[in-house]
Amino acid sequence: MPAIIMDGRALSDRLKPELRRYAHELLHVHGNPPCLAAVQVGDDPASRQYVRNKRRLAEELGFRSRLLMLPTDKATTEHLAAEIAQLNADPDVTGILIQLPLPAHIDAIRLFDAIAPEKDIDGVGSASIVGLYRGGWNRFIPCTPRGVLTLLDHYRVPVDGAEVVVIGRSDIAGKPLSLILNGYLCNATVTCCNRHTRDLREVSRRADILVSCAGTVPTGQDYLITAEMVKPGACVIDVGFRRLADGRFAGDVDFEEVRQIAAWVTPNPGGTGPMTVAALMQNLIDAARYRLGLGRATYSV
Repeated sequence: MPAIIMDGRALSDRLKPELRRYAHELLHVHGNPPCLAAVQVGDDPASRQYVRNKRRLAEELGFRSRLLMLPTDKATTEHLAAEIAQLNADPDVTGILIQLPLPAHIDAIRLFDAIAPEKDIDGVGSASIVGLYRGGWNRFIPCTPRGVLTLLDHYRVPVDGAEVVVIGRSDIAGKPLSLILNGYLCNATVTCCNRHTRDLREVSRRADILVSCAGTVPTGQDYLITAEMVKPGACVIDVGFRRLADGRFAGDVDFEEVRQIAAWVTPNPGGTGPMTVAALMQNLIDAARYRLGLGRATYSV
């Protein structure tokens, strides 16, 4: 039987009325419209698309947004750290997002830790990581993992006790997702893989839930994850995002082949991407609520 398609666009649309309700409360009851500040370096096509989508939804909800965009050859760690310090000090800025990837000459970890914890809506700073390490929610769950968790919950994928394989170790996807799935919120058994993993095929075929966050494929291959790498009946989550030579966007997973083997699979585009953007709005709303002394917002999913 072909897989259930985990439609991130449809689920994001389902959440939008709830986001609008919280947005209306912040704007019209509390007079506190959230402001998203995004920092982007360079002109990576996938990054540009994500930032565009994030700012579009923020403005659709009545929030304000700012974009600090620097060309790669003009950006330095010191300059960006100074800009972040100004955003930290600005009372009108509710949340700060650093769009990845950053150029190799930029010290990303220093910039992550430069974000004030109460504005760290992607959960990348040290204060946020401590909460994830201890297995709880903390202030914010990073946006991509939060979106993945919502998909798993909505489509009723069994997670407790499941064997999970996560491919990729980025600070906003693979690493935090591994910690969360293995922690007290999910209670899964997690294997973390990267480009040095030996016999990735054998490791991935053990997974009840396979999450690929690589965003790259080996030379000569169209996809990183093919049908032969998937356990029959598994759930396959495609977080990778790349632009093909013909201009189309694609992920890590050979969707058409894998959907014949898996029980659940995300399309890409249209799976985890829209949920990452929705999760960013959830975190931005939470940041504004925390400033007002309110608790984290709750949703039907």
